[in-house]
Amino acid sequence: MSRIIGICIPFLNEDRKNKILETAKLSGFEVKFCDYEKVTQDDIDSCEVLFGMASRKLVSNAKNLKWMQASFAGVDKYVNLDNIRNGNIILTNATGAYGITIAEHMITVLLMLMRRMTEYYDLQKEKSWKMLGEIRSIMNSTITVVGFGDIGENFAKRARAMGATIRGVRRNADKKSEFADEMYSNDKLLEAIDGADVIALCLPETDKTKHIIGAKEIEKMKNDAIVINVGRGTAIDENALIEALSNNKIGGAALDVFEKEPLSNDSALWNCKNTIITPHISGNTSLPLTCDIVVDIFCKNLIKYANNEKLNNLIDCSKGY
Repeated sequence: MSRIIGICIPFLNEDRKNKILETAKLSGFEVKFCDYEKVTQDDIDSCEVLFGMASRKLVSNAKNLKWMQASFAGVDKYVNLDNIRNGNIILTNATGAYGITIAEHMITVLLMLMRRMTEYYDLQKEKSWKMLGEIRSIMNSTITVVGFGDIGENFAKRARAMGATIRGVRRNADKKSEFADEMYSNDKLLEAIDGADVIALCLPETDKTKHIIGAKEIEKMKNDAIVINVGRGTAIDENALIEALSNNKIGGAALDVFEKEPLSNDSALWNCKNTIITPHISGNTSLPLTCDIVVDIFCKNLIKYANNEKLNNLIDCSKGY
């Protein structure tokens, strides 16, 4: 019986397709390209390997699937599936592909808020030639990065190069980084937030990260602190954030993820001052470089899989990432 790889990704081009085909041939696999929007259970059941995306139901009912290489980093919707938790299906993600594009997004929105670009854009629409006064700089700022994985570290690297002092927050504070001036464990979050100019959230969704930023944490922030969230919307208590933004308890927010998506039309966040809202696009596949890296991650892992070697980016279901 042929060993088949199902490819369910929306960003195939000729170069990426050829790279997958060449690697599959070298590894002893056939390739089945599926329409990721119309993939069926029969498609999934014919595959030993799946690269890309599929619904929870399709993966849960898969009869022959042995390994799923997700084309994205956040795999929280799969970690509780029985056939993944019991090890019948190996799950790997695309960590390492999205750090560049998300970090650049974070630098962009941070500078927009610090330099009051959203306010100047409003003046532009009014054809108003007016100076708004004092702005802020990343230089000499203190930035707390909560979640110091690939995305957090990529952002920290760039912000630190621009003159910021970086406080990293991660599960294991003993694991240092050349891009963090200080490292805190999660139970020291309040200490890490205290006095910070920016609090940047780059967290996966787990039971331990839900509402990690709530009223108590916001109360600890400076009244001009900027909050950035690019991980998962559940990391912030949105009601507490809305209250803080509405009453000038913090300086602003740049939010790419939300507790419920799409963000409802009646959410108060739309009207909050100094708030940038983007529709979960900081880490999508609109940057070609990201897509190239995702394919590269899969191809390297496919060679390892064919040789019965340990795969990169293995998901620990007990942690959720």
